[in-house]
Amino acid sequence: MTEPRKALVAGAAGGLGRAFIERLRGHCEIVALGHLELDVTRRNDVFDAIREHKPDLVINAASVSDVDSCEIDRWQAYLTNRDGAKHLAMACAEVGGLLVYPSSDLIFDGSKQTPYREEDPPNPLSIYGDTKLAGELAVMSHAPKHLVVRTGWLFGAYGRSYVTDLLAWRGTEEVVLGSDDQRSQPTYQLDFVDAVLELVKKGRTGVWHTASEGDATQYEVAQAAYEILKVKRVEVKPLRRGTGGRSALRPRYSVLDCSKLYGAGIQVRSWKAGLRAFLASAAG
Repeated sequence: MTEPRKALVAGAAGGLGRAFIERLRGHCEIVALGHLELDVTRRNDVFDAIREHKPDLVINAASVSDVDSCEIDRWQAYLTNRDGAKHLAMACAEVGGLLVYPSSDLIFDGSKQTPYREEDPPNPLSIYGDTKLAGELAVMSHAPKHLVVRTGWLFGAYGRSYVTDLLAWRGTEEVVLGSDDQRSQPTYQLDFVDAVLELVKKGRTGVWHTASEGDATQYEVAQAAYEILKVKRVEVKPLRRGTGGRSALRPRYSVLDCSKLYGAGIQVRSWKAGLRAFLASAAG
Protein backbone atom coordinates (compact mmCIF):
# COMPACT_ATOMS: atom_id res chain seq x y z
CA MET A 1 0.00 0.00 0.00
CA THR A 2 1.18 3.53 -0.74
CA GLU A 3 -1.33 6.25 0.14
CA PRO A 4 -4.66 4.75 1.24
CA ARG A 5 -7.65 5.53 -0.94
CA LYS A 6 -10.17 5.56 1.90
CA ALA A 7 -9.48 5.38 5.63
CA LEU A 8 -12.08 4.57 8.26
CA VAL A 9 -11.23 5.79 11.75
CA ALA A 10 -13.12 4.06 14.55
CA GLY A 11 -13.02 6.03 17.80
CA ALA A 12 -12.71 9.23 15.79
CA ALA A 13 -13.85 11.47 18.64
CA GLY A 14 -11.07 10.32 20.97
CA GLY A 15 -7.60 11.81 21.26
CA LEU A 16 -5.75 9.29 19.11
CA GLY A 17 -8.54 9.17 16.55
CA ARG A 18 -8.41 12.94 16.15
CA ALA A 19 -4.64 12.84 15.74
CA PHE A 20 -4.93 10.26 12.94
CA ILE A 21 -7.60 12.34 11.23
CA GLU A 22 -5.37 15.43 11.36
CA ARG A 23 -2.54 13.58 9.64
CA LEU A 24 -4.75 11.76 7.10
CA ARG A 25 -6.63 14.90 6.05
CA GLY A 26 -5.80 15.87 2.48
CA HIS A 27 -4.23 12.49 1.69
CA CYS A 28 -7.30 10.28 1.32
CA GLU A 29 -11.02 10.10 1.86
CA ILE A 30 -11.74 9.83 5.60
CA VAL A 31 -14.70 8.15 7.24
CA ALA A 32 -14.64 9.40 10.83
CA LEU A 33 -16.85 7.38 13.17
CA GLY A 34 -17.00 8.22 16.86
CA HIS A 35 -18.64 6.03 19.47
CA LEU A 36 -22.07 7.51 18.72
CA GLU A 37 -21.74 6.56 15.03
CA LEU A 38 -20.05 3.19 15.59
CA ASP A 39 -19.93 1.17 18.79
CA VAL A 40 -17.21 -1.38 18.06
CA THR A 41 -18.61 -3.75 20.68
CA ARG A 42 -21.63 -4.32 18.40
CA ARG A 43 -20.49 -6.89 15.87
CA ASN A 44 -23.27 -6.38 13.34
CA ASP A 45 -22.84 -2.60 13.37
CA VAL A 46 -19.12 -3.00 12.69
CA PHE A 47 -19.73 -5.31 9.73
CA ASP A 48 -22.40 -2.96 8.36
CA ALA A 49 -20.04 0.04 8.52
CA ILE A 50 -17.10 -1.75 6.91
CA ARG A 51 -19.28 -3.25 4.17
CA GLU A 52 -20.86 0.13 3.44
CA HIS A 53 -17.64 2.14 3.19
CA LYS A 54 -15.20 -0.58 2.01
CA PRO A 55 -12.09 1.19 3.32
CA ASP A 56 -8.66 -0.05 2.37
CA LEU A 57 -7.32 1.24 5.73
CA VAL A 58 -9.02 0.99 9.12
CA ILE A 59 -7.61 2.70 12.21
CA ASN A 60 -8.87 1.17 15.45
CA ALA A 61 -8.63 4.16 17.77
CA ALA A 62 -11.63 2.94 19.79
CA SER A 63 -10.20 2.04 23.16
CA VAL A 64 -10.81 2.20 26.90
CA SER A 65 -7.45 3.75 27.69
CA ASP A 66 -7.75 4.91 31.30
CA VAL A 67 -5.52 2.30 32.90
CA ASP A 68 -6.97 2.63 36.39
CA SER A 69 -10.63 2.71 35.34
CA CYS A 70 -10.10 -0.61 33.54
CA GLU A 71 -9.52 -2.22 36.95
CA ILE A 72 -12.98 -1.04 38.02
CA ASP A 73 -15.02 -1.65 34.86
CA ARG A 74 -13.25 -4.73 33.55
CA TRP A 75 -16.16 -5.90 31.43
CA GLN A 76 -16.28 -2.69 29.39
CA ALA A 77 -12.51 -2.77 28.93
CA TYR A 78 -12.63 -6.29 27.48
CA LEU A 79 -15.69 -5.53 25.38
CA THR A 80 -13.97 -2.58 23.72
CA ASN A 81 -10.27 -3.42 23.66
CA ARG A 82 -10.59 -7.13 22.90
CA ASP A 83 -14.01 -7.79 21.35
CA GLY A 84 -14.12 -4.51 19.44
CA ALA A 85 -10.73 -5.31 17.95
CA LYS A 86 -11.96 -8.76 16.95
CA HIS A 87 -15.06 -7.36 15.25
CA LEU A 88 -13.02 -4.88 13.21
CA ALA A 89 -10.49 -7.57 12.33
CA MET A 90 -13.14 -9.95 11.02
CA ALA A 91 -14.84 -7.20 9.03
CA CYS A 92 -11.52 -6.05 7.53
CA ALA A 93 -10.78 -9.61 6.47
CA GLU A 94 -14.04 -9.66 4.53
CA VAL A 95 -13.26 -6.51 2.49
CA GLY A 96 -9.46 -6.95 2.32
CA GLY A 97 -8.63 -3.81 4.30
CA LEU A 98 -5.53 -3.22 6.40
CA LEU A 99 -6.30 -2.90 10.11
CA VAL A 100 -4.08 -0.74 12.31
CA TYR A 101 -4.29 -1.62 16.00
CA PRO A 102 -2.45 0.73 18.40
CA SER A 103 -1.26 -1.21 21.43
CA SER A 104 0.77 -0.57 24.54
CA ASP A 105 4.06 -1.17 26.34
CA LEU A 106 1.91 -2.23 29.31
CA ILE A 107 1.57 -5.73 27.86
CA PHE A 108 5.01 -6.34 29.43
CA ASP A 109 5.69 -6.87 33.15
CA GLY A 110 8.90 -4.86 33.49
CA SER A 111 11.06 -7.74 34.66
CA LYS A 112 13.46 -7.24 31.76
CA GLN A 113 16.17 -4.63 32.24
CA THR A 114 16.80 -3.98 28.55
CA PRO A 115 14.32 -2.64 25.95
CA TYR A 116 11.57 -5.05 24.93
CA ARG A 117 11.65 -6.43 21.41
CA GLU A 118 8.57 -7.36 19.40
CA GLU A 119 9.11 -11.08 19.99
CA ASP A 120 9.58 -10.87 23.77
CA PRO A 121 6.90 -12.76 25.72
CA PRO A 122 4.19 -10.51 27.15
CA ASN A 123 2.94 -10.67 30.73
CA PRO A 124 0.55 -7.84 31.57
CA LEU A 125 0.24 -6.65 35.17
CA SER A 126 -3.01 -4.74 34.69
CA ILE A 127 -6.45 -5.32 33.21
CA TYR A 128 -5.71 -2.62 30.64
CA GLY A 129 -2.53 -4.40 29.54
CA ASP A 130 -4.36 -7.72 29.42
CA THR A 131 -7.17 -6.30 27.27
CA LYS A 132 -4.70 -4.73 24.84
CA LEU A 133 -2.82 -8.01 24.53
CA ALA A 134 -6.12 -9.81 23.94
CA GLY A 135 -6.91 -7.25 21.25
CA GLU A 136 -3.55 -7.87 19.60
CA LEU A 137 -4.18 -11.61 19.50
CA ALA A 138 -7.67 -11.09 18.07
CA VAL A 139 -6.30 -8.85 15.33
CA MET A 140 -3.48 -11.23 14.46
CA SER A 141 -5.90 -14.19 14.41
CA HIS A 142 -8.67 -12.66 12.31
CA ALA A 143 -7.18 -9.94 10.07
CA PRO A 144 -4.80 -11.28 7.42
CA LYS A 145 -3.64 -7.70 6.78
CA HIS A 146 -2.84 -6.11 10.12
CA LEU A 147 -0.43 -3.66 11.70
CA VAL A 148 -0.09 -3.90 15.49
CA VAL A 149 1.84 -0.88 16.74
CA ARG A 150 2.91 -0.77 20.38
CA THR A 151 3.96 2.50 21.93
CA GLY A 152 4.64 4.19 25.27
CA TRP A 153 2.38 6.71 26.96
CA LEU A 154 1.15 9.39 24.57
CA PHE A 155 0.80 13.12 25.03
CA GLY A 156 -0.46 15.79 22.67
CA ALA A 157 -3.15 18.31 21.87
CA TYR A 158 -5.96 15.77 21.68
CA GLY A 159 -7.21 14.24 24.90
CA ARG A 160 -5.86 14.36 28.43
CA SER A 161 -2.40 13.21 29.45
CA TYR A 162 0.15 13.85 32.19
CA VAL A 163 1.68 16.60 30.03
CA THR A 164 -1.64 18.40 29.52
CA ASP A 165 -2.12 18.15 33.29
CA LEU A 166 1.29 19.78 33.75
CA LEU A 167 0.14 22.67 31.57
CA ALA A 168 -2.95 23.14 33.72
CA TRP A 169 -1.10 22.76 37.02
CA ARG A 170 1.51 25.42 36.25
CA GLY A 171 -0.99 28.15 37.05
CA THR A 172 -2.74 26.52 40.01
CA GLU A 173 -0.28 24.34 41.91
CA GLU A 174 2.87 25.00 43.90
CA VAL A 175 3.92 21.34 44.08
CA VAL A 176 3.54 18.72 41.32
CA LEU A 177 4.16 15.00 41.81
CA GLY A 178 5.65 12.70 39.18
CA SER A 179 6.36 8.98 39.37
CA ASP A 180 10.13 8.43 39.43
CA ASP A 181 10.32 4.63 39.47
CA GLN A 182 8.42 3.72 36.30
CA ARG A 183 10.56 4.14 33.22
CA SER A 184 8.96 4.15 29.77
CA GLN A 185 8.77 6.23 26.59
CA PRO A 186 6.67 9.40 26.62
CA THR A 187 5.76 9.87 22.96
CA TYR A 188 4.28 12.87 21.17
CA GLN A 189 0.94 11.84 19.70
CA LEU A 190 1.64 13.20 16.22
CA ASP A 191 5.10 11.60 16.10
CA PHE A 192 3.52 8.23 16.78
CA VAL A 193 0.82 8.76 14.15
CA ASP A 194 3.38 9.89 11.55
CA ALA A 195 5.49 6.79 12.14
CA VAL A 196 2.45 4.50 11.88
CA LEU A 197 1.29 6.09 8.64
CA GLU A 198 4.81 5.76 7.26
CA LEU A 199 4.65 2.03 7.98
CA VAL A 200 1.33 1.94 6.12
CA LYS A 201 2.85 3.73 3.11
CA LYS A 202 5.74 1.28 3.05
CA GLY A 203 3.31 -1.64 3.01
CA ARG A 204 4.53 -3.05 6.31
CA THR A 205 2.43 -5.46 8.36
CA GLY A 206 2.86 -7.44 11.56
CA VAL A 207 3.93 -6.22 15.01
CA TRP A 208 6.04 -3.08 15.43
CA HIS A 209 7.37 -1.05 18.34
CA THR A 210 6.82 2.61 17.59
CA ALA A 211 7.82 5.10 20.29
CA SER A 212 10.02 8.12 20.85
CA GLU A 213 13.75 7.78 21.13
CA GLY A 214 14.96 7.74 24.73
CA ASP A 215 13.13 6.97 27.94
CA ALA A 216 12.06 8.82 31.06
CA THR A 217 9.96 8.80 34.20
CA GLN A 218 7.04 11.16 34.77
CA TYR A 219 9.23 13.04 37.25
CA GLU A 220 11.84 13.67 34.54
CA VAL A 221 9.16 14.73 32.06
CA ALA A 222 7.71 17.23 34.54
CA GLN A 223 11.14 18.69 35.21
CA ALA A 224 11.84 19.00 31.48
CA ALA A 225 8.44 20.53 30.71
CA TYR A 226 8.71 23.23 33.34
CA GLU A 227 12.27 23.96 32.30
CA ILE A 228 11.14 24.43 28.68
CA LEU A 229 8.22 26.59 29.84
CA LYS A 230 10.49 28.52 32.24
CA VAL A 231 8.11 27.82 35.11
CA LYS A 232 9.92 28.42 38.40
CA ARG A 233 7.10 28.71 40.92
CA VAL A 234 6.13 25.03 40.74
CA GLU A 235 8.21 22.47 42.64
CA VAL A 236 8.38 18.98 41.13
CA LYS A 237 8.61 16.16 43.66
CA PRO A 238 9.15 12.43 43.03
CA LEU A 239 6.32 10.00 43.69
CA ARG A 240 6.99 6.36 44.49
CA ARG A 241 4.96 3.60 42.86
CA GLY A 242 2.18 2.34 45.11
CA THR A 243 1.27 5.82 46.30
CA GLY A 244 -0.98 8.40 44.75
CA GLY A 245 -4.20 6.38 44.79
CA ARG A 246 -3.74 4.50 41.50
CA SER A 247 -5.26 1.02 41.44
CA ALA A 248 -3.57 -0.60 38.41
CA LEU A 249 -0.11 -2.12 38.65
CA ARG A 250 2.41 -0.73 36.18
CA PRO A 251 5.76 -2.20 35.15
CA ARG A 252 8.80 -0.45 36.55
CA TYR A 253 10.47 -0.74 33.14
CA SER A 254 8.55 -0.91 29.84
CA VAL A 255 10.94 0.66 27.33
CA LEU A 256 10.45 -0.63 23.79
CA ASP A 257 13.23 -1.58 21.38
CA CYS A 258 12.45 0.25 18.13
CA SER A 259 15.41 -1.06 16.11
CA LYS A 260 13.06 -2.87 13.74
CA LEU A 261 11.37 0.46 13.00
CA TYR A 262 14.72 2.17 12.44
CA GLY A 263 15.73 -0.68 10.14
CA ALA A 264 12.68 0.13 8.02
CA GLY A 265 14.02 3.67 7.58
CA ILE A 266 11.59 5.28 10.03
CA GLN A 267 12.95 7.42 12.85
CA VAL A 268 10.97 8.90 15.73
CA ARG A 269 12.55 11.94 17.34
CA SER A 270 13.42 12.00 21.04
CA TRP A 271 10.74 12.47 23.64
CA LYS A 272 12.36 15.77 24.64
CA ALA A 273 12.18 17.07 21.07
CA GLY A 274 8.56 15.94 20.83
CA LEU A 275 7.79 17.56 24.19
CA ARG A 276 9.35 20.82 23.07
CA ALA A 277 7.34 20.76 19.82
CA PHE A 278 4.08 20.11 21.63
CA LEU A 279 4.65 22.78 24.24
CA ALA A 280 5.52 25.29 21.52
CA SER A 281 2.30 24.48 19.67
CA ALA A 282 0.28 24.69 22.90
CA ALA A 283 1.76 28.10 23.68
CA GLY A 284 1.00 29.31 20.17
